[in-house]
Amino acid sequence: MARIPLYKTAETEMRRRIAKGTWPPGTRLGNEFQLAEEFGVSQGTMRRALMTLEAEGLLSRKPGRGTLVAEPGAAGKPAAQAVQVPEPVPMRFYDEDGDEPAFDLYRAKVGHTRAEGEDLALFGKVGLHRAERMWKRGPRRSILEDIVLPETLVGGIEEEAGPELEEILDAHGLSPVSIDERSAARLTTMSESVALSCDRNTALLVLTRVARDAKGQPMARQMLLVADEGLGFGG
Repeated sequence: MARIPLYKTAETEMRRRIAKGTWPPGTRLGNEFQLAEEFGVSQGTMRRALMTLEAEGLLSRKPGRGTLVAEPGAAGKPAAQAVQVPEPVPMRFYDEDGDEPAFDLYRAKVGHTRAEGEDLALFGKVGLHRAERMWKRGPRRSILEDIVLPETLVGGIEEEAGPELEEILDAHGLSPVSIDERSAARLTTMSESVALSCDRNTALLVLTRVARDAKGQPMARQMLLVADEGLGFGG
């Protein structure tokens, strides 16, 4: 008999709790480390299970809010209804001990590009200053970052600027009124696996943040690809 993967076992039990009402809509779950201990799996296994249930619309994972059981039908809401917080909430990661980790810049490339794809839809036909950076936590390559700001707002992006979007904007005298945040789950591509020095098809947490001004116009877009299973966020 084929062995059932641990993440599938965790997924099945979480679906059962949601369906039975043990976890009603709005229930705030523990962080990844706490859930991993509760279900007797590794933190990486639990992350994969959480990503799957989030993709199914059963869970909602928001930076600064943690993981909540989603309201019925939440998965069918169009992207345009993404919640905007009245005041930007700084992105906060935590490590295995619940402490805020220190990140070191491992590699960076800055330059100028034209808006394409999703950035074209977001910013329009403008030039963008882009920074692509790799962040390490100790010896571990933890996060791939891609951040863009319109050339109409800034003259460039410093390589050494920290990973906090709010601090980058503040350094340029920019104050966002709201920040749209969304998370998604997927597996690493071959190039991402090489860059992050991890196995192919490693579970990847994708965090996207779009800062907006008082008129709702985008000021910056940041994407963080997190492959470090020792990191959690929110909660």
